[in-house]
Amino acid sequence: MLWLGVYAAAMLLADKLEQGLRELIAHHGLPWSLARVGLRAEIVAAPELPRNGTEALLYAHSDVEHALHLYCLNRGVIITPFHNMMLICPSTTAAHVDKLVEGLDRCLAELMS
Repeated sequence: MLWLGVYAAAMLLADKLEQGLRELIAHHGLPWSLARVGLRAEIVAAPELPRNGTEALLYAHSDVEHALHLYCLNRGVIITPFHNMMLICPSTTAAHVDKLVEGLDRCLAELMS
């Protein structure tokens, strides 16, 4: 039953990540959405979440996704280079989540300028 405690703690961090990402999207005035499933969060460069694969392809912005990935990677934070997906794992800490959100904030500020 130890895994239940680990999962519960990870879910709290996923909630923190989701809140931070939603606040970033709003703060920067981006017409983007956020998909969240369990310990996974994904930024979607669309005002509404795609309902199928065809719609997802329409909203794929490989240049933006690539920029977000490389910006974070060059600062010690990994997000997937596709779908801008972020995952919480048992070793993730609140400091990791803060570093990710702060890094994305700086990235978006630079991209928007």
